[in-house]
Amino acid sequence: MKILIVDDEPDLCWALDRMIRTNETWISTAGCSADAIGLLKQHRYTVAFVDAILPDTNGFCLAQHIHTVSPNTSIILMSGYYYREDMGQAQMHISGFLAKPFLISDVRAILEEVLRADRIREEQHPCRTYC
Repeated sequence: MKILIVDDEPDLCWALDRMIRTNETWISTAGCSADAIGLLKQHRYTVAFVDAILPDTNGFCLAQHIHTVSPNTSIILMSGYYYREDMGQAQMHISGFLAKPFLISDVRAILEEVLRADRIREEQHPCRTYC
C-alpha cells in the first residue's frame, strides 16, 4: 500500500508517517501541492492525506487534481480550520475527513474505514483496478 501525505508542517508529516507506517506501507511526503503533483506523476497511491490549506493552493483543488489524474486514490482531507460540513462540492472527491489536532486512534480509524470502502468498491466493480 502506497500512501501520500501532503502537509506544509514537516512535524505533522513525520508524526502521521509514524502513526500509519507498517511493513506493508510505503509512504511519501510533500510540503506543497507542486511536490505532491510531482510524486503523483511517478507513483500510484492507494491513499492521500491532504491538508486543506497549503502554501501554493488549497487542499480542495489538490484533491480534485488527484481525483483527475489518479481516480483510484482515496483522499483523506485534513484540517484544523474547516469542518466536514464546509466541504460542499469538494466532498465528492473526498473519501474521509480528519480534524486537526487528531489522535492516533482517529488516524487509524479513518484509514481503516477508507480502505474498507475501497475493498467493497473493488468487490462490486473488479474491473475498476485494471481498466
